[in-house]
Order: sequence, then structure tokens, then C-alpha cells
Amino acid sequence: MKWITTLILIVGIAANSFAQAPKTPAEEAKKLQVELKLTDLQTTKITTILQQTESKQANDKAEQAKMKSWQTTHNTKAILNYLIEQMNAVARKVEAVLTAEQKKPFQEMLNKRLDAFRKIMASQQ
Repeated sequence: MKWITTLILIVGIAANSFAQAPKTPAEEAKKLQVELKLTDLQTTKITTILQQTESKQANDKAEQAKMKSWQTTHNTKAILNYLIEQMNAVARKVEAVLTAEQKKPFQEMLNKRLDAFRKIMASQQ
């Protein structure tokens, strides 16, 4: 389940920076702070959003069971659809914290990441 959380947290990482994904919400928020020039307050709010997402994932037994089922049956398409859905949900929360000037580069980062997931999905068909 940890890898799912990690994938959700990479929502803010530019697709062309294939560095290892941050391991904590605070590290991810710090990366976004640098890339989007976030204020300390924005960084704190985004850290909270990411921590809440991670906590919810860790405690949601129904979602864990669903993911385990998909993993067992090698249902990559379902896994990727779920991850895209989760990334979009987190992105909406993060965007609510951003200024208009920060939203465009954030959306570009998100689109690159989502495109990468869609390419994986297309190759699975």
C-alpha cells in the first residue's frame, strides 16, 4: 500500500525529472515549494493535504482490499485508473492552495505525470 501512497504523492513532480519519488509528504511539499515558489503557509497547507491523503490510504481497508485484488489478478488498468483518480483528487486540493500564477505550472506537471500513466495504460491493452 505504501507504493500507492508514494505514487499519489508524486503528483507534483515534473515528469522529466525522473528522480526518486520523495518518501514523505513533507519532502514532496518541499519539492513543490521549490518548483512552484510556494510560500511557507502554502507549503504547510500542502504538507497537511498530503499527510491526510497518506493517512486515509493507510487506514482505508476497503481500498486496500480492492488494490490487493487488482494486484493479485494483475489488473494493471484498474490500478492505473485508480491512481489517476487519486492523483486528480489530490491535485484539486493542492490547486485550491495555489495562486493563479502557480496553477499553470502545477497543471503542466500534473498533465505530464498523467500522460505517463495513460501511456502505460495504452501499452497494457
